[in-house]
Parts: sequence; C-alpha cells; structure tokens
Amino acid sequence: MNEADQVRAYHRLSMHRPGQFAPGPGGLDWASQPAAFRRYAGCRLIELWQRPLDESPDYDAAFAAPVGAPAALGLPGISQLLYDSLAVSAWKQAGGSRWALRVNPSSGNLHPTEAYLLLPPGAVAAAGVLAHYCADEHVLEVRAELPASLGQQLAAALPAGGCLLALASIPWREAWKYGERAWRYCQHDLGHAQAALALAAGALGWQTRQLGSLDERRLDGLFGVAREGFAERELVDCLLYVGPPQAREFVLPAALVAALAQLPLHGTPNRLSPTQVEWPELSRMLELGRAPAQPPQAWPLSAGLLSHDNPQLALRPLLHRRRSAQAFDGRSGIHAELLRAWLRRLLPGNSPLPLGLSGQPPRVDLLLFVHRVQGLAPGLYWLARGDQAAETLKAGLRDDFLWQRADAELPLYRLLEGDARGLAQFLACDQDIASDGCVAFAMLAHFDQALAAGAWQYAELYRECGRIGQLLYLEAEAAGLSGTGIGCFFDPAVHELLGMADSRLQSLYHFTIGKAQVDARLSSQPAYPHLRWPPPR
Repeated sequence: MNEADQVRAYHRLSMHRPGQFAPGPGGLDWASQPAAFRRYAGCRLIELWQRPLDESPDYDAAFAAPVGAPAALGLPGISQLLYDSLAVSAWKQAGGSRWALRVNPSSGNLHPTEAYLLLPPGAVAAAGVLAHYCADEHVLEVRAELPASLGQQLAAALPAGGCLLALASIPWREAWKYGERAWRYCQHDLGHAQAALALAAGALGWQTRQLGSLDERRLDGLFGVAREGFAERELVDCLLYVGPPQAREFVLPAALVAALAQLPLHGTPNRLSPTQVEWPELSRMLELGRAPAQPPQAWPLSAGLLSHDNPQLALRPLLHRRRSAQAFDGRSGIHAELLRAWLRRLLPGNSPLPLGLSGQPPRVDLLLFVHRVQGLAPGLYWLARGDQAAETLKAGLRDDFLWQRADAELPLYRLLEGDARGLAQFLACDQDIASDGCVAFAMLAHFDQALAAGAWQYAELYRECGRIGQLLYLEAEAAGLSGTGIGCFFDPAVHELLGMADSRLQSLYHFTIGKAQVDARLSSQPAYPHLRWPPPR
C-alpha cells in the first residue's frame, strides 16, 4: 500500500458515523490525564513581559500586511509575539477544578501544541539560544546557549532581525480523549496556532512564513525533541520564519542544521501522564503526515485587499478575549452584511498574513448552513475559496442543487433553500450548538487534488481548516458573538448530503457562530497577575 492509500485508510478509519464512532477510549481515564504544560526541569528561565492591551494596532490592518516598521528582535518583541498568540488568556474555576484558557484555541482545551525558538545572539541574551516557550508562566526555558561561532553562523543564515520558531505536537494530549482521531485535532490546533502567530507577528511589523526547504523529519533533532528522556512522544510539525518581510524563502546551511542538532541540551522534560495508550494508526500517521524538503519559493509581499469592516476596533484585546462557546441561545441572529464581511475575510487575497503562511493554494471550500441571517434565506450555501468555476465544483454533486449566485462580489452560491437547523445538528454528532447559532460551517477539502501532490499534503488540509477556524473565532468576537470549532461530525453523512460517489471532497472540520450562553457557575482569574511592562528590576 503506497503512502496516499495509507492516508486514505486512516481517513476512513477515523471517521465518525451514526452509531459507530472512530476508535477511541470510550471513556476518560482521569488518572492518566496529561499535564497541560510541557516543562523542562533545570533550565535557566528568561522572564517575558506583558504589554498593556490598549497599545494595539487596528484589528482590520493586521490581516493584510505587517503593520508599520518591523519591531526590533529583542525581549519586548518576542514577549509580545508569544503573549498575543500562544499565551494563557485567563484561568477558569468551577468548584475544585481550575484550568487555563489560551489565546490559541484547542480541541477539548487539550493543547497538544508546543513552541520552540532559535534566537540569534543579542535577541534575548548575549549568546544565541534554543528556547522552549512555557505558557503557564509566560517564560522561556533555555535549552541551549549557542557557542559564539555557532551563534554567528545562525545570525548569518537568518535575515537581519529575524528568528526561527517551531511548532511541535504532543499527540498523547489529544489521544487521551479522542483515540485514533487525535491526529486530526493536532493538525487543526497547529493551524489555529499558525494563524494566531501570523496575526501577532503582523502587529509587530513582522512576517510569518513556513520554511519548507528542510525535511520535517529533521526538525525533531534540530529542536531537541528526538533525544532520550521524553515519556510522551513529541514531534516538530512545522518551522516558521518570523521577522522583517522577505521576498523569498532562504535555505539553512546543512552544516548549521547538523551542528544545532548536536547541541548539548539543558533540562529534563516532565512526564505528562503516568500511563498512556498506543493507537497504532495514529502512530502510523505521525510519519505519513511529515513533509519532505521542498524547493524554496517566493514569498509575495503584496498587501492584499485591506477591508474596514471593523473601524477603530483594537486587535490585541480581541485576541485575548476570544473564547469557545459551550452553548448558544438559539434566538439571536445577524444581518447578511455581517456574514458577507466574515466570508470576505476568509478569501485568501483578503487575509494574506494568516492564510498565505504556508505558501499553498487554497484547497478548502465552505458549506454554509444559514439559520438566522436577516436578508439571506435559510438554507445551504457554498463559498468557493479557490479558483474553481461553479461548473467544475458541481460536477459529481447532487442534481437538485441550485447553484444560484447569492452575492454580486463573493463566490457564494445558494444550493438549497429551507430550514437547515436539524440537518446541521444531526451532522455535528447531534450537538445542539450547530443549530442554535446564526450560521454553521462545514469545511470541505479538495482531498484527491491534495493527495496527488503527496501524502503529506493531508496534514496541510487540516492546518488550512485550522487557520480558517481562527479567523472565524476572531470575526465572531469582533461582532460581539462567539464561535466554536466542532471536531465531532459524521463525515460520510456530509458526503451523502452532497451526493458524492467519490473522495474528491472530504469534510474535515465544522464550525458555528452565535450568541453564547454564559455559565454563571464559572469564575475567571487573570492570566498573569504578577507581570508588568517592563518587569520590575
């Protein structure tokens, strides 16, 4: 079986069907629940700062191009980048339970995503450092200080004022709850984190781009997660450049990569669980989803189409108050023009910073279940985010779809009119939240097209869905509403709704937006009450 066929086999195995869910634990073993934060005992800590949130650029500006002149690569900039993308946003408590919420969302609030930075000399320390970001305390753990000669090589390899940031996943954090389907959620979460980083970096005048010229299988060694001592496997999923905008991808010298992978490391990784369960197909996907080295590509510097749907709305407070709704009121609605503003945001040319991060073309379209949208008839709609014409899209789908253009500017098509609330709820594993909001979305990936370019493209499809989901979260918050990602849905039932007889399109992620119901049983505490800008001396 070739790699593409193995991916297809995993995709089928990890589907939910009515009465038959993907292989999973069947119940939660609370004794083995993974710790929420990776820590390395024995590392030197670098305390980061917390800037007041009112020092913020406009919300709309951050999607289209880096805002203003690039910030200096120093402790203030690195602190702000991480605080606005991967940090804790609040602590919640109910009874004797206390848990953290974060700026970047996660399936089940399990947060498999970890971040590592390679910083040149002078950025946060005199020497160059390899550091791990600890969201619980908003600090960097220094895993290695680079010798002077190696630090100079790193500085020479990077564009001036830039650094490298790696995002890694700990699959067991998701598998503890979701079993074989956990790989999907790790990739969703990675996409959310990528978009969060791109927006936070853009607010500092920086660009965030994925480096594809290094085989992803080499990244574990480069960032130290392939060493002995890890009770739970951790894998680096992507390598990002963060810094002043560049016109073209650069290539790290092979000698530098080899030397960095041999660095002596400080710190012992904590054990996250006393026990863990191995899921064989999940383990197989951890290798199949990794990208080989790709030729360097151009990094277009176009500013995109800057919209002004939210005049004078500040970006940073919105990033930190983003929440995942647990339930909607089932009554509130929106106007069609607000929905159109959301859909404009999701077109790649309008949000090039978060949506263009990977350099891949858009391969995810949206199926909309319109419930309570004044000025737009309830029913089923299609947003075409790529360059496919309607005639191409509708080939092989249901004959009774209308394919009526529903907007003069947007590639939005009406498929069916009528009450779609019950349908949306059924498809989302019968969850009320999919029908109680204003609108629900199913993200449809051009599956066969992606796999034809390589089995590793399967991961990129989920990450694209995660980046779309992050934008939907923020657009909901900007409108005074709430969103929530839905990872539990009946995959084949969505495909049956479309009348598909092949795998050309596959449903990979669902989302819904509405007016959240507040749970009065929960109390909230600030994320880092002890931090200030700058920290006291």
